[in-house]
Amino acid sequence: MGSIVKVNTFKSVYEYNGSDFQDEIIKLLTGPHQIIKLNDPYQVSKHLRHQYEKNGEEPTPVSYFHHVPIIKLDLSARRFGEFGGRYAPELQMEALSTLENHFKNTICDPNFWHDFLKCGLFEPSPLQLAEGLTKHAGGANIWLKREDLNQYGSHKIRNIVGQILLALRMGKTEIVMDCGYAGHGLLCAALCEKLDIKCTIFMGKLDFESQKLEVWTMKQFGAKVTPSDTGLGCQTIRAALDDAQRYAVSRFEDAYYIPSGPIGPHPLPLVHRIFQSFMGEEVKDQCIELMSKCPDAIVAPVGMGSGAVGMFSPFVNNPSVQLVGVQPAGVAPLTTGSVGVLYGACTYLLQDEYGQVLNCSSYAADLNCPTVGPELSHWKHLSRVEYVEARNDDAVDNMVLFHDLEKFLPSFSTGYAVDKTIQLAKELGPGKNVVLLVSGDFKLSDKLDV
Repeated sequence: MGSIVKVNTFKSVYEYNGSDFQDEIIKLLTGPHQIIKLNDPYQVSKHLRHQYEKNGEEPTPVSYFHHVPIIKLDLSARRFGEFGGRYAPELQMEALSTLENHFKNTICDPNFWHDFLKCGLFEPSPLQLAEGLTKHAGGANIWLKREDLNQYGSHKIRNIVGQILLALRMGKTEIVMDCGYAGHGLLCAALCEKLDIKCTIFMGKLDFESQKLEVWTMKQFGAKVTPSDTGLGCQTIRAALDDAQRYAVSRFEDAYYIPSGPIGPHPLPLVHRIFQSFMGEEVKDQCIELMSKCPDAIVAPVGMGSGAVGMFSPFVNNPSVQLVGVQPAGVAPLTTGSVGVLYGACTYLLQDEYGQVLNCSSYAADLNCPTVGPELSHWKHLSRVEYVEARNDDAVDNMVLFHDLEKFLPSFSTGYAVDKTIQLAKELGPGKNVVLLVSGDFKLSDKLDV
């Protein structure tokens, strides 16, 4: 039995059992849950796409789809339990509140999803049976979600498109983004040129120098690309995140910031998650079509969590689907980190005993971040997602194996997740199905000078 704690508020004094004290403090700071009802955005988008394919002409947006299911969505800062929140400077608070209101109105508008499809930048990426890997594992079927086939190999394409269109609705004139893998920056720069909006990209100095051709191409699209260096030995995505956030906050009236992952103060992780979840929704539809059921397991590499949030979120409430996130051993806040606040949110991060953020390193530019999105931390506390680690050398070996068996080479991010996928296939056995997220399109020589 916990002790009784008295909390003074402006109106009265409340008494709480000690075990409930933390939750009540969170309620006082963040307010109540904000539940809205809306037509399922993915189903609206899917309906519009089918209408176009059936009629052979541009779909006409409608204000209401009587056959599209209604879903409930929690837009509050308390959505991820004790994680997340809005730990932001006063200067940023008004901008975040404005974003939250615009986002709520936008996702309820079918006309927005019409514009989302009208961009014509992407189709659902294929779900492909990995015959070589399946035979090698000798167990469950292994399926590949081929995000590497998206434009510029970006698995964040849905999020980037959605957020740029949201920024235009808000009257913003500049898009600010950080990236490790240059494909995400290329996609952002290309769309900004198409829509005639200013684009500013930040990359860690190491990533900037190792992807010079991609940086040059971004500049040809009209983007300003800036290498970032903290001056403390960090020249990766972490440095880019620091610089991009500072730049965006100082220009909050005109600039719209798209983080590399589902991180940052509320509502940034939620906005990222809604757009990215289309990827997992596609997987669900494709599995029903190809297997007549949901997969038995899904595996995704984990950096900040963009791919994992996109793949896992549609399956979180289905306990029959095993969810596994794989982190590089040198960048594993969910297995070796502790809870703290970084980039405006409470989550797991790599920090020392004094709260100083630690440097980290992996072969995958996108995974070199010492923190993760708050929703991934929430899933850890719920024991809903299993998080494991993979070593750099193992990632290289498994990429070579992957190439030998499947005849194409994905990014290093995927390399970290290959071994766990094979293990799961063996454990589950024949007749079961495992889906692996495949992203990017790098060559080994790009990173290892071989």
